Amino acid sequence: MMPELPEVQTVLDGLISVLKDRTITGLECYYPGTVILDPDLGADPFPAILSSAIRRGKYMLLNLDNGTTAIVHLRMTGKLVYDTNAHQPHKHERARILLQGGDVIRFIDPRTFGKISLIKSTNLRYFMPELGVEPLSDDFSADYLQMMLAERNAPIKNLLLDQRLVAGLGNIYVCELLYMARVRPQRSGKSITKKELKLVVKHGKAVLEEALKVGGTSISDYRRIDDKTGEFQNYLQVYQKKECPKGHRLENIRLGGRSSFYCPVCQK
Repeated sequence: MMPELPEVQTVLDGLISVLKDRTITGLECYYPGTVILDPDLGADPFPAILSSAIRRGKYMLLNLDNGTTAIVHLRMTGKLVYDTNAHQPHKHERARILLQGGDVIRFIDPRTFGKISLIKSTNLRYFMPELGVEPLSDDFSADYLQMMLAERNAPIKNLLLDQRLVAGLGNIYVCELLYMARVRPQRSGKSITKKELKLVVKHGKAVLEEALKVGGTSISDYRRIDDKTGEFQNYLQVYQKKECPKGHRLENIRLGGRSSFYCPVCQK
């Protein structure tokens, strides 16, 4: 499963703690296409120091002190692992961030979809896709959703997964928040009432905040920067479950090519 907002934020928080006041001495690539270099970059930007870092949707933006930005996108199976005993690259290690003193941050990605883009910070808009509002921000509101969904016939689940509308949500947390809001995933966007949208927003923020507290959800490849798992898989109510917390048999349908778990009794 692709890391979603809680997983990406957890990895970013770990990165910030590791990179704080550390000199980055280089970036090595071991697989063609994993590292993308901005043609305008010019000279090797290293050594450099992290000056700031933010998450935007499922992207990590690492701003260096020399006007360079590294955009990290984990995609399906990517993970960053801090290693104080650098060895030869692992079987699935696609790139490596080198730190002064010999420590490294390994970019491990079995399916090779992940990317690290090294760009001039002023060119950021050319390397980032169009992204919608952040679901933990005040911009993510019932009013916003009502405006964006008013004429939409697509299923509400597909719309919440559209990164151009809401940036950072993925399959796991949308299944969870729709159960908590008591809304069926296949209902059309325009059919969702204002009252229901308020619940979508409320429970969307709540489930993301709870997942952040325990380091995200580890079902397949996702790991924190210390290579340990998150814990939110222990708190999931419907995703990959047979029954909802109330004991009702769950349905699993395909929407937009993804499994969609919901309760036909609890969700209307």
